[in-house]
Amino acid sequence: MMEEAQAVRQQAYEHFSQGNFDEALTLFRQLESEAEDAELANDIAVVLYRLGQTEKAVEKFRHSLSLGGGDFLAVNAIEILDEQVKSAALKPAAPVAAPAPAPISAVSSAFADLGRSLTGQALEIWRKDSPYALHRAAAALEDEEWFKVILKSVDDPVQLDHFLPGFISATDQAVFVGSSGGAALQEAMRFMRVVLRYARTNGIAFDDKTKIADFGSGWGRYTRFLLKYASPDNIYGLEVNRGMVEHCRKAFGLGNFLKVEAFPPCDLRDGLLDLTFGYSVFSHLSPDCANAWIEEFARITRPGGLVMMTTQGRSFIDYCADIRRRNDRSNEWFVSLINSFVDVEASYRDYDSGVLLHAGFGQYGGTYGETLVPKGHIEKHWLKYFDLVDFVDSRSCLPQALFVLRRNERVFEHA
Repeated sequence: MMEEAQAVRQQAYEHFSQGNFDEALTLFRQLESEAEDAELANDIAVVLYRLGQTEKAVEKFRHSLSLGGGDFLAVNAIEILDEQVKSAALKPAAPVAAPAPAPISAVSSAFADLGRSLTGQALEIWRKDSPYALHRAAAALEDEEWFKVILKSVDDPVQLDHFLPGFISATDQAVFVGSSGGAALQEAMRFMRVVLRYARTNGIAFDDKTKIADFGSGWGRYTRFLLKYASPDNIYGLEVNRGMVEHCRKAFGLGNFLKVEAFPPCDLRDGLLDLTFGYSVFSHLSPDCANAWIEEFARITRPGGLVMMTTQGRSFIDYCADIRRRNDRSNEWFVSLINSFVDVEASYRDYDSGVLLHAGFGQYGGTYGETLVPKGHIEKHWLKYFDLVDFVDSRSCLPQALFVLRRNERVFEHA
């Protein structure tokens, strides 16, 4: 019975990831009729939210809380609604696309005040807007104009008369990417300029048919930039952290943020994507994990589609050596670097011969650490389904090395 329920749940998740929200809701309701827990109540609430059934979504989030669903960010979702109402009261004429979330760890009095705050007027304003309206407004801007709008949303989520996706707390942002707020977005802008340049040069149209995935989407640092370049239903986030998946689903008002495991597969269909990118993900994956995801990208990328990822560059070997020479233990990351690539000469020799270097210390089941993917490894192991468009290891381009792969015409052979 438990296996049958899990199979139904998986079908519901697949429908949800493809935008088939009614089908997903039907399957979740089927499970609900047999037994309900906090996670199921939260999942139903997310689907109701995506369908625009706001009052029902609020009640389901409340119910998830009553069943102990705080771990699934139900509190955060309810606070989002409360913040939405407050903002609407300040700017009653402004339509709203994606509500601005409270910090991911916050549990405040918003839940207690919810009944008094959720007015019919505010909910009606929310329903009239959508991520699609924001997309249309953003699509009319030049790249740098849109980037400025993203930066301004740190201090004021209402831009272009729409709500831009909100943020987790500055502290939690820094936990994930080492910086927060405007600084984190400035870093993201640098990478996005590179992504856009390679994509356009290699025939990515950036129209309403273009399908893009942010690999390691986290709190949506890069994903928010995509709202200009693709229809919301064609934007996907792949992320291992369940809390970040839930945050982005609610902050963006989109159902295409998918929880993935450390190893593939993911729920995307064969040949779906035109473009997949990820910053500082392959700079941490173990060799078997990195190889497995490249194989998965070959499955889910259409011929002619691009995969762009960053990894630590060759000079990272000496960077670790410098931390070791100074015995700098000022943060946990530096402590791990002290123990990484200790034999400098051997590390350089292996890197130059095309060996993927990885220093792991058991994190995340042995799949995470510090990683350098050299061009030689790509040429030896990753070109069955891809052509190597470029490999750039220059700080004048990006702080990390970049590899750009284009899916070739070879038919993918399922393992």
